[in-house]
Amino acid sequence: MPSADRRSRRDVLRAAIGAATACASLPSGALGGGPRNAERCRAVVRRCLENVLRYGTDRYGPRHTPMFMSVIDVRTNDAPREPELLEAMVRTEERPGRRNPGGCDLWDDMPLLRTLFAFTRLTGERRWARAAEASIGAHLAFPPTEHGLIPWGSHLYIDATTEQIADDRHGRVHEILIHLPLWDRLWAIDREATRREIEGIWRWHICDKTTGQHNRHDDGQPGCDFAFSGGSFVVAFAFLHQKTREPVWLERAKLVTDWHWRHRNPETGLTVDAPSTGDRYDAHHFFTTISGPHCAQLLRAYELTCEPFFRGVAVTYLEAYLRYGWDEEAGRFRAGLRTDGTPVPEQAKGPGYDAWFPTGHIDLWPTTMYSYEFALATAQSYLVAWELTKRPALLDGARKWVRNLRAEMPPDIGRRWRKEATALLPAGAPRGAYADGYGRAISFLVGLHRATGEADHLRLAEELADEAMEKLVENGWVKGHPAKPTFEATDGVGTLLYALLELSALPRRLPPNL
Repeated sequence: MPSADRRSRRDVLRAAIGAATACASLPSGALGGGPRNAERCRAVVRRCLENVLRYGTDRYGPRHTPMFMSVIDVRTNDAPREPELLEAMVRTEERPGRRNPGGCDLWDDMPLLRTLFAFTRLTGERRWARAAEASIGAHLAFPPTEHGLIPWGSHLYIDATTEQIADDRHGRVHEILIHLPLWDRLWAIDREATRREIEGIWRWHICDKTTGQHNRHDDGQPGCDFAFSGGSFVVAFAFLHQKTREPVWLERAKLVTDWHWRHRNPETGLTVDAPSTGDRYDAHHFFTTISGPHCAQLLRAYELTCEPFFRGVAVTYLEAYLRYGWDEEAGRFRAGLRTDGTPVPEQAKGPGYDAWFPTGHIDLWPTTMYSYEFALATAQSYLVAWELTKRPALLDGARKWVRNLRAEMPPDIGRRWRKEATALLPAGAPRGAYADGYGRAISFLVGLHRATGEADHLRLAEELADEAMEKLVENGWVKGHPAKPTFEATDGVGTLLYALLELSALPRRLPPNL
């Protein structure tokens, strides 16, 4: 277990916010001047948010609500119940209901909500935050699932026309993963509903209350214990500990963290993505699900609790991946590793579930919404970990991600599923990455520029922002992909909007885009 150095609470908090306060206090131009396209970035965000408030709320069914629709056709300003499929069968891993068609999903709205709150902070205009608060309030007031949980996540959403809980045809399954939700905002609006959700997570998702074994689904039974869903549970418990100071929630956050930690290889520091899946490859390999979302979630738990255990586990995973996952000759990271550090060589996609097994080098601009590759989230995690620790190896890892990023330019649909996805798009459709990829790359480069003062990182962030705005802005909206006519929450539009705000706000620092 990582060393639990007992620094004072003041020292821990200083480490957590040091980079933020240092950069927030810099005079304008201290980082070599603001971005050349700052005004354009801010204008694109403003116009898109204006469209969201005017056209993007639930105007369907017998009762209209301030919830945000997940898919908007930018040509008509309407939310179709059956949006064009295009490449959705590939992107959603054959579950197009994951797009929340004709509906609203508070979980997938987290990046958009973060943008609305940030825009209020930057402009002083309360209407953006009011819209976000109204949407959160409407979701929390909606009747919960039979387990008392919020109908949100990767399987559930609210059908705006029927005003009923809908699902992606996987069943009425509660599953939360990847995002760092705005628990504090939910708590401020409806404390009872927020606490009920977190208590329900402990009851229904943690299937072994002594070992911390968990299940991405809420059936109370052993199942897929993915790293990026387990980390979501850790953050929820850490948050409730912060709010209530009840020691049991800190103990539970540590217990769930320990589930993956105890399955690591003690010599390499590498752990597996899903320990309980038996002979399946995710029970035997380290993927960027761990170094990306899971580490980001552990670092957030550290910020919430000031408990060094969470930070130490995250740093161990990140430094282990840097040691074994970086291919210096290729200038790229590897997609999968056995826990002894052996890389998985490039190989053809296998049958069935083996098709999702990431092999060879990382796919920097992944096509699928979930799966096992989170390259840019990993890059962001290195930077956040460095800000919290100032460990040189972590900044070195962030710099290596810039090399990998430059080797994968220009942005495009990820190579692993490019053939299948592009075959479903119109002939001659414009090329490019998803909004989520542009957004994470821009945020990462903005943060690295702020950390190092190196102008090259800012220039590349500006170039990516220019490309994203050129290819994705239409009719005042920001689309999820250049070849699609839709604003889509699950394509990461909110992540890109926030990144454009981060860029435009330099040298001021916004919270991480995770």
